[in-house]
Amino acid sequence: MNTSVKANFFRLTYIYHDGFLLETDEAFILFDLWRFPESQSFLMDEIAAAGKPLYVLVSHHHKDHFDRSIFDWQKLFPPGHIHYILSKDTARSVRYMLGDKGLYKGQRVAEENFSILAPGDVFSDAIITVRAFGSTDTGNSYLLETEGKKIFHAGDLNAWIWKDESTDKEVARAISDFESIVKDIVRMAPRLDLAMFPVDSRLGTDYWEGASRFVRMIDVDRFVPMHFELAENDSERAQRRKDALAFRLYRHPVRGEYIGLSAPGDTLEFI
Repeated sequence: MNTSVKANFFRLTYIYHDGFLLETDEAFILFDLWRFPESQSFLMDEIAAAGKPLYVLVSHHHKDHFDRSIFDWQKLFPPGHIHYILSKDTARSVRYMLGDKGLYKGQRVAEENFSILAPGDVFSDAIITVRAFGSTDTGNSYLLETEGKKIFHAGDLNAWIWKDESTDKEVARAISDFESIVKDIVRMAPRLDLAMFPVDSRLGTDYWEGASRFVRMIDVDRFVPMHFELAENDSERAQRRKDALAFRLYRHPVRGEYIGLSAPGDTLEFI
């Protein structure tokens, strides 16, 4: 008799900037979609055709993390197969689209298809549990638990330190605010199977500071950089991507695997 247990399958696909698609045995989870590059324009049709439920997480309403077109996807899925998990600031920005009441005649999101989370709130069903933590910008960061894995998407949680322009006091405050939130995460998840976290060289000197501190405070099995697509032109964008991959130079010397998904469509598979 074969008594082996099938290991759960996970595939992470990099979409753009902070946008990632996670596929598991039971569901799809989409994080902070801002835009689909042309090379990935087919993805939503493939997700809908797969027959699994889709969870759409939005950390905050900034235009590089959220686009209202995500609500058009409702028509691709049968009832109950898509659920939006929105930060409070995102919900506030589209409140006229949420629910069945009001004068707005455009695309609406049915009450049963969305949840609104603030830091400290939890969404849970038979497939996933999502815990909202704070951010050093606005909105949420998210800890997702599904099929035995703990997965973190930082949103805009980072040590946003502009060392070339800031005073020592401002730098110290930024680090303190960042580490305070990370300590909250550590209490719930001292170890992560996967983390998606900003590594943005627009910050200048020591742009990797937040990532470096994050992986020293939490055991991260797989660290994937994000938030490096904002640039004035293709040349600058290529340099931002290159800088994001250089985080390997500053990683913790022992813990985890550091994986650069830098081109749209790049994937990471794990069990």
